Amino acid sequence: MTKKLICCDVFKEELNLISLPPGLNTEFISMGLHLHPKKLHQKVQEALDNVSGCSLVILGFGLCGGSLNGIKAPDCRIVMPRVHDCIPVLLGSVEKFNSLRQQDHRTFYFSGGWVEGERMMIPEYERTCLEWGPQKALRVFRMMFEHYNRLMYIHTGHPRDAAALRRTRDFGGILGLPCLETPGDLKQLELLINGPWDSEDFVIIPPHGIINQDEFLIPGGEIQVQGL
Repeated sequence: MTKKLICCDVFKEELNLISLPPGLNTEFISMGLHLHPKKLHQKVQEALDNVSGCSLVILGFGLCGGSLNGIKAPDCRIVMPRVHDCIPVLLGSVEKFNSLRQQDHRTFYFSGGWVEGERMMIPEYERTCLEWGPQKALRVFRMMFEHYNRLMYIHTGHPRDAAALRRTRDFGGILGLPCLETPGDLKQLELLINGPWDSEDFVIIPPHGIINQDEFLIPGGEIQVQGL
């Protein structure tokens, strides 16, 4: 089976920690595109349109706020995790995410990739401080996080885990929010890469099929976005 991985770069460091098939063709897409859902949709579709000679494409994305709804598969199958975003994958299961969500659904999650990622919250705050000054940056970001009760840092084995945790704690202190920690688990990521994919944890789209957001929703459910 010839496989290609098209993956959000939030998983870039974690992929170095798991067993990968020899010669896996991997293409990363910037997580900063999540700020622009239409651009993310377009970029993922372009990557799939350029796939050739593969029997399977592994998508390292969730529904991502609906950004991947309507994406069309190439002339081979797609497999992707049945999740709204990357957080359950970094935690190791939807069950753990749901347990944490029941404790407090107004939680904003960070990992090493979320801290370092292009145009993500902490780098954006630091950039805004430089451009607009600390006081204006603080007003803007406190407004952005006014409906959140806490931050949660996920330990995934990221090589700069300690530094990323410090930055998350500092960010929480600036916002006046507590920063909690929880262990991550890469078993779900490894299953995504290596299979088997016969469980309810994955969505398989047939050749030329369409990603349908209904596959990711419980009956009567809504698309989830971090902390909401």
